[in-house]
Amino acid sequence: MNSSLRSSSYLALAGGCLVLVGLLMALVLLPDAHRTRTRKQQAAQEARKTMEAQQQELKSFEELSQNIRQGRQRLEELEAHLPQGSVGSLQWALSGVLHQEAAKAGVRLLAVKFGMPSREGAKGTELESLEVEFTSLGVYPAQKKFMFALETAELPFAVATARLEESPEGARLAVTLRAFRKVAA
Repeated sequence: MNSSLRSSSYLALAGGCLVLVGLLMALVLLPDAHRTRTRKQQAAQEARKTMEAQQQELKSFEELSQNIRQGRQRLEELEAHLPQGSVGSLQWALSGVLHQEAAKAGVRLLAVKFGMPSREGAKGTELESLEVEFTSLGVYPAQKKFMFALETAELPFAVATARLEESPEGARLAVTLRAFRKVAA
């Protein structure tokens, strides 16, 4: 019996040692495994955030590219519709539109002055600009209608300056338009 007790105590001692070694290994390996797992989770979160940021940046670049394409298309369409005739024909067309729209809106044109053609603002391009100054008299709603009609006209011009003043005759509108034409090559 003594031998079975002795062998049981050896087995218990060996089992206790194995449990102690297992506990020591758990104390050493579990924190390391936890740190590794935490690092992997953080790396995955950072990778996800980076991917989302890159997707957002890609989306903004795609939108910018689309805007550039649309802008280029609009410029090509505008350039295709620019008059190519002489300065005199452009002046004649502008004068006709100004007088026609003024009559429709019920305003009176006092003076229409055409400047000399210039390539100053369009160096390196085939564009030439022509300034047109005019003053109109009328009531404010008529002036508003007149300017809206000019904005929607088919002629290639932009408003450079506009000044609205009150006068005894009604609203006095002094405008400088800048018209553009394509210079024949």
